[in-house]
Amino acid sequence: MKERMPTKSIVEGAFLSAITALLFLASLYIPLLGTLISFLCPLPLIILCLRHDIKIALLALFVSFIMVTLLAGPFQGLIAVFGFGLLGIALGVTIKKKLSVWEILLIGSITSFASKILLMFLGLWLVGVNPLLLGVDQIDQSINQSLSFYRNMGFDPEQLETLKNSLLQSLELLRIAFPAMLVLASAFDTIINYWVSGKILKRFGYTLAPFIPFREWRVGQSFFWSYLAGISLLIINTRFNIPVLQRIGVNIQILFSIIFLITGLALIAYLIQYYKIKPFFFWAICILVFIQPSLSLVVAWMGLADVWLDFRKLISQNFGKKAG
Repeated sequence: MKERMPTKSIVEGAFLSAITALLFLASLYIPLLGTLISFLCPLPLIILCLRHDIKIALLALFVSFIMVTLLAGPFQGLIAVFGFGLLGIALGVTIKKKLSVWEILLIGSITSFASKILLMFLGLWLVGVNPLLLGVDQIDQSINQSLSFYRNMGFDPEQLETLKNSLLQSLELLRIAFPAMLVLASAFDTIINYWVSGKILKRFGYTLAPFIPFREWRVGQSFFWSYLAGISLLIINTRFNIPVLQRIGVNIQILFSIIFLITGLALIAYLIQYYKIKPFFFWAICILVFIQPSLSLVVAWMGLADVWLDFRKLISQNFGKKAG
């Protein structure tokens, strides 16, 4: 019996490492659907951590790296390891230890962020390319292509210049805010992968701790003070012209503005459920928020105000028992 278990672990590890490699390759080469498939890449490693141990999962990750390297090149192999592999192992280990949801998400987000930073430096060192900024470069190319298209359509040069300046300013802001985007992407990766894993692992007999319902999401006062610190840095920069303060301030402001936007949407979700309004209206509001900047600002202010006022508590105290 003692001899069969290692053999079983190795066989299962080899099989799931092949699945990991195939999922990653599919995420690369299948348009549109590949983005959805990418969220399944960490799943085999999570299963290995749960069924066996971290040694088998690390061995499977190494085998996946070799397979992807042979089929798609060493750079893609590194992306497989640092883009998805380490996150899968972190989630698997923390789930197996039965940590709380927030502990799992925190450790997963830190792992995802560290993996992206390592991938960035490896890309710069090996091939002189930052793989995390490839999307930004593609946006830059898209801007030039769009301007050429409008120019060929006979648009007024002044209008084109205005459009170009607006797009370039947005692109420059995206480059400055890259650290904030990296933090948000790491948290988003972890949340989505944990959610997907929970849905699929249930079929294998594993029950993951559930999320706090989205309508209950809110943040503490420390988030407000952090946001205020970002604004303060921007004000100091306008007086003393210190570029590094501007970069830090912009990143802090963008990061916490998006957090308050999310908690504002969570408050709206709570109100819609509390007053028994059809869920359709929530999704309609979400669409409007993402296409109308002024509305997104209002929703973010709602999330910011909720830090201090706790609207859910006020509503439940003043208008009856909170809806379940």
